[in-house]
Amino acid sequence: MAQCKTRQECLDWLRSNAKSVAPGQDVVVDFFQPDDAEGVARLYYAIYGDTFAIDYVYDPKRICEANQGPDLHHVVARTGAGEVVGISALFRVPPGKGILEAGGLMLLPEYRLGTLLFRLIDLTQQIARDRLHLNAVFGQSVTDHLTTQKINARYGYRGLALEMESMPARPEWGGGRISLLNEFLVLNDIAHPVYLPQAYAPLLREMYVALGLGREFLGGAEPKGNTAWDLTEMPAASLAKILVTEIGTDFPAVLRKLAEEHPELHAMHLQLPLTHFALPWAVEQARAQGFCLGGLLPLWTDRDVLLLQKLAKRPDFTAPALLTEGVQGLLEQIRLDWENVARP
Repeated sequence: MAQCKTRQECLDWLRSNAKSVAPGQDVVVDFFQPDDAEGVARLYYAIYGDTFAIDYVYDPKRICEANQGPDLHHVVARTGAGEVVGISALFRVPPGKGILEAGGLMLLPEYRLGTLLFRLIDLTQQIARDRLHLNAVFGQSVTDHLTTQKINARYGYRGLALEMESMPARPEWGGGRISLLNEFLVLNDIAHPVYLPQAYAPLLREMYVALGLGREFLGGAEPKGNTAWDLTEMPAASLAKILVTEIGTDFPAVLRKLAEEHPELHAMHLQLPLTHFALPWAVEQARAQGFCLGGLLPLWTDRDVLLLQKLAKRPDFTAPALLTEGVQGLLEQIRLDWENVARP
C-alpha cells in the first residue's frame, strides 16, 4: 500500500485499489504480523466504509505501530494468500495496566458461519492469559440483542455494571438509546481493602462473593484536601466520564461545576475509587446530586472502582435485553435507586 499521511488519503487509496476475497478458503488464526496491516485496513473499509470514527484503522503504518503494544494487540484470521478476513483485539480502555478490553471482533460476511468467530476469541483469550498475563479482561455488550452476552458468558465473563442509555440509537433500527453491559473476566486477582458505601454495601458484598474475590471491607471517614479527577468527553454519544483518583472536600463543588458546564449531556458517568477512605461519603454526595447506581468495575485502575451514573431523563428500564438473572437483578436495583435519588 502506498504511504498515506491523512485519513482521506488512506480512504482514497483503499477505494481506488479495492480487492475482493474469495469465499470458502482455508483460514489460519494467528497473532498479528506486520504483513497483516494492509489486510486489517482493508477489512475495516470493507465492514465500515469511511464511517469508522478512529483514523488509524485505515492506515497500515499506524496499525503496525499500534500493535507494538502495550495498548493494542490484534488477532487475525488470514487466508493462505495472506488476505485478512477477520480480526479480534485486546485494547486499552480501562486505565489500569493489568486490564484490557476484549472486542473489535469483525468478520467478512462470507466467513461468519462456522467456528471462525470462536477461534478468534479463543486466541485472544489465550493472549490475555498466557502472553500478557493480564489481571482482568473487560468486555462490553450491547443490550438491544443477546448475542454478545451469550458469547461472553461462554468464556466466563460476569456482568457487573450496566450503563443506562450510554450509546446512541441505531438509526437503521428505529429504536431508542442503547444500554451497555460491562462484563469482566478476572484472571489474576489483586486482593485489597475496599470501603463500602452504605447504600450499595449488600450488593457489592454479594458481587464479591459470587466472583470469589478476597476483599477486606472497611468503614469510611471524612475527606481531606482537594479532589483529583480526569474528564473524558464523548460528544457523539452525549456522554462524559469522570474518573476520580482522589476524593477531596471540594467533591460536591466539582460535580456541580461539571453539571453546569455540560447541561446538554444525556448521561454522565462517575468512577469512584473503592480503595479511598472517603468513598462512602462521596457516594452520598453524588446521590444527593442525582447520581444512581451503575455497578462494580473490578481492577479497573488495578484496584476496584464503583460506577455511578446520572441521566438527563428517566431511562427506559424495559428496553435492555439481559441474559442472566444476576444482571436482570442489577437492572432492578438501578431502577429502584434512580427512583429514590436520581429523579429530576
